[in-house]
Parts: sequence; C-alpha cells; structure tokens
Amino acid sequence: MNFDISTTLLVLLAVLAGTIPTGARRCPKHCQCDVRERIRVVCSKVDWVVPPASEFEPDVEELVISNTRHPLNVGPVFQYFKKLVTLRVNDANVPSVGDQSFWGLVLLKSIDLSRNNITQMAPNSFRGQDNLIELDLSRNRLDNIGSGMFFHLKELKTLHLIDNSINMLTERMFLHLAKLKYLDLSFNSIDDLPPEVFKDVQDLKVLKVRGCQLSNINPQIYNILSHLTELDLGQNQIKFLDREEFMDLRHLHSLRLDGNQLSAIVDNLFIHQKSMSFLDISRNRLAMIADRAFENLANLTFLDVSYNKLSQIAPVVFRPLRNLQTLNISGNTQLDLSEMEDTILAIKNISGLMVADMGALPLNLFMPFRRLGALNLSGNHIDNITLQIIDPLVHLEFLDLSRNQLNGIPERYATQLARIADVKLENNPLICDWCHMGPLIMQARKLTDGLPWQEAPRCFLPERLREVRIDGLDQDGVEDCMEVIVDEDHDAASTSHNFLEQAGSVSILAACGLIIFVLLAIIVVSTALCLSRHRARYYTHEDKRDTILEKNAETPIITTGSEINFKFPYNERVCTIDEMCIPPPPPPPGKMAPAGIERFD
Repeated sequence: MNFDISTTLLVLLAVLAGTIPTGARRCPKHCQCDVRERIRVVCSKVDWVVPPASEFEPDVEELVISNTRHPLNVGPVFQYFKKLVTLRVNDANVPSVGDQSFWGLVLLKSIDLSRNNITQMAPNSFRGQDNLIELDLSRNRLDNIGSGMFFHLKELKTLHLIDNSINMLTERMFLHLAKLKYLDLSFNSIDDLPPEVFKDVQDLKVLKVRGCQLSNINPQIYNILSHLTELDLGQNQIKFLDREEFMDLRHLHSLRLDGNQLSAIVDNLFIHQKSMSFLDISRNRLAMIADRAFENLANLTFLDVSYNKLSQIAPVVFRPLRNLQTLNISGNTQLDLSEMEDTILAIKNISGLMVADMGALPLNLFMPFRRLGALNLSGNHIDNITLQIIDPLVHLEFLDLSRNQLNGIPERYATQLARIADVKLENNPLICDWCHMGPLIMQARKLTDGLPWQEAPRCFLPERLREVRIDGLDQDGVEDCMEVIVDEDHDAASTSHNFLEQAGSVSILAACGLIIFVLLAIIVVSTALCLSRHRARYYTHEDKRDTILEKNAETPIITTGSEINFKFPYNERVCTIDEMCIPPPPPPPGKMAPAGIERFD
C-alpha cells in the first residue's frame, strides 16, 4: 500500500513539474514529452519516414516534428492522434500531402507544414477538417493550387502561402473560405491579382502580397475586399498610384508600400483612410510629397519616408498628422535639415525620430524636440565634438549612435548616456583608455548591474582589447592615454569592416596597381586599333568615288536614315541607396554616320 501511495505521489509531482516519468507514459526516442499546458510531444532529428504511432500515447494534443534525417511522409498515420489540437511538421522534406491525411481529427485547430518540399496536395488532403482555423504551407514548392483545394476548410481564418512557386491564382481557389480573415501570398511570382479570385473571401481583414512582381492593382479588388484593415504591397514594381486608388478601403489601419518605384505621392491619396495609423512608403523613388498628400490622416501614428530622393518636405505636409508619434526620414541625403526649421516645428511633439544615414546634421537640430524618447542617429559621421547634438534630449529612452566616428565618450555625455535605457554604440572606433572611455567605464561601475543597455560597447583600440566589452575590462589593464594614432587604418570609423586591415595594406595596394596597369594597357591597345583602322580606310576623294561607283552595282549604299541607335535605358533603372544612376553623356550635335563610312556633301 505504501508503495502505491509513493508511486502516486511521484506521478503527481511529475505532473506538477511539467514532465511525466518514462515508465508512466510512452515517449518515443529523440522526443521530449511534457504536460505543462497540454500534452505535448516535440521530436527532432529523428530517423522516421513515417511517425511510429505505436510509440506515442494516443492522447497527444500538440505534436511537433522538425529537422528529420529523411523525408517524412504525411499521410493517414496522423489519424491515430484523435485528440490532436496542433500539428507542426517543419524542415522535414515532406514531398506531398496525402489523401485524407487528417481524417477524423475533429479537434485539430492548427496545421503547420511550412519549410518543407511539398510540390503537390491531393484534392481531399484536408477532408474532415471542418474545425481547422489556421493552415501554414509557407516556404514549400507549390506551383499550382487548383480550384476548391481548400473546399473542406469552412472554418479557416488564417492561410499562409508565403514563398512558394505560385505564378497564377486559379479562379475559385478560395472556394468556401468565407470566414478567412488573414491571407499571405508574399514572395510568389504573381504579376496579376484577378478580382474574381477574391470573391469567395470578401470578409478578409489582412492581405499580404509582398514581393510578388506586381506593377499595378486592379481597383475592383479593393471594392470586393472593402473590409481590409491591413494591406501589404511592399517590394513590388508599382510606379504610380491614382488619387482614387484606395477610395474603397475605408477601414484600413495599416498600409505598406515600401520598396516600390513610386516617384510621387499625390494630393488626397489617403483622403478616405481616416482610421489609418501606420504608413510605410520608404525605399521608393520619391522626389515629391504633395502638400495635401496626408490630408485627413489625423490618426496616423507611424510614418516612414526613408531612403527616397526627397529634397524638401513642406511644413503643410505634416500639419494634418496631429497624432504622429514616430517619423523616419533616414537616407534622404538631399534633404537640407538646416533649412527646414518650419517643418521641424510641425513635428516637434513626436516621441520617435529616425535620421540615420543623412550625413552632417545641424547641431541645434533637436532643440524643439522636448518629448523625444527614441532617436536613431546611426551613420551620420558623429564624432566626440558633434556629439553635442544630443544636449537638449533629456527624456531619451533609446539612442542609436552606431556606425559613427566616436572614439570615446566625453565626461559630460557619459552621465547623460548612462541614464538612457538602451544605447547602441556598435561600429565606432572606440579607444579603450582612461582618456577616451574612462568616464563611461566609471559610470558603468557606479551602477549595480552595470549599464542597462542590451549590448555593452566594445573596444576598437588598442588591438589587444579589440572586441572586448567595456564592462569586462580590468582596471589595471587599461592605459591612461594612448599616443596619437598614426595608423590611418585604425583611425577610421568602422562603419564597414576595414578591408585594408583584413587583407593587408600591401596586398591591396599591389592589387590596385595591377588594376591601373591593366586599364592603361586596354586604353593603349584600343587607341592603336582605332588608329590602324583609320589608316586602313583612308583613301583620296577620287579613290573613294571610284570605289563607291564600282560597288554600287553590288551593294546598296548605306544612308544615315538606316542607322541603328542604341540608347542606354537609364531612366528605367532601379537605383539602390548604395548606387547612383549616372545617365550617359549626350551625343554630339548632328547625326553621326556608322563607323567606317564617311559621309559626302
């Protein structure tokens, strides 16, 4: 009797601890079994081709299989798990989904088959799944999903089809998915969205078609999907948006248009989106934002216009944005912030500002921003002197100073930085001696748990301390003041890795010399060829006339009207932030005859 009581107590204690002894429940090899919130089995790196159902308890509620050593077959074997609520099979090289693979699993709510090798599914793969809510087939190799493939999933609310090989949406593809709220088709080779495809999912709230090669959207889609609250059109090839483009999307809260080819945002484009709170139009070709582009966006809290070609933003553009909290204008290198005082006053009450990769900034830029809590200043060549730009900011909770020219933190700013909840100082040429980093090291030692930042600063110099965190420095091992740096390689900010340091300055200089020599050789050879060709074609006027008369009977005379002109399509080229598109030089006045044929008056 005592033995039974002891065994019962052990089982109860194991249940309370979240695990079951091996003797009490079956748990397959290479699997972990627990019963914390539900009866859960996690299996990784197994040798199965088919899950050995007999080695499992039949009351498993959550089954996770990942990183199998062999391709796993998804078929009727899963019908053994009658109480299954969640099934996840990832990174298992599953080639296909068999017919009626989940038949009888009436409690199943979520199936995740992402990151496999699925190329096809049977018409009745999901038969019997009348209660399934979520299905994830992302990152497989599906290229064609037939009409009615999800016919049986009448309760489905979320469908992920990200990063497959789908190049066309089949009519009635979403038949009977009337309750679908979330659909993600991103990163498929889809260049068209036929409106009729979406007639079966008219209650959709979220539609994501990021990275799908779309150049335009049929506005009828928005009329059908008028309940959308989130729309992601990022990383496509959209060049223009009509002012009536989104007129039917009156419930939209979030819109992503980043990574397209837009050159302007026209007046009243978002006039019907009174509820919109999030707008991303970054990484386009925007040269202009019209004065009334954001009219009626009083509820917008986040706006990203970064990495465009804006040279000015008028104050009137921001005035309708009365509740704006976060603004990103990074990477607009043509903006002269010193001449935008009125525009800055229009956004002085925001709490988050990103001005990364803008170059030199006015030292009084942040005087109006008394409420700023988050600031990104990365990639702006800020050094120990220009760090005074942060003087007015007494309420900061996050500051990004990475990719700048700081080799130390002056004492007057060490105290200010130590009070900020998180500061990023990565990729600065920090000199870890008492002159440069001593004030910040002392601030770190004053705090019980050191600096509260997610990542402590790391030394760049001296070399023996490179990549050492400042909170791990030994006081006796830190020099008082280093001598003046004569190594120019180490004196540069590490906004990117120093290639001279990696490959050796001598070898790099030798390579550069070799490249210059090759270029000079090409120029000399090209010049010689041109001169020799010119000499070979030089005749007297009489010889030319005789030669042409002799050839008239054999070869038609080539006129300038039949010239073939090649034009470099630089206007259609997509420029990145690291690249400038330079148009070719204009042709000389008048038309030029083809090479080797001299024109006569």
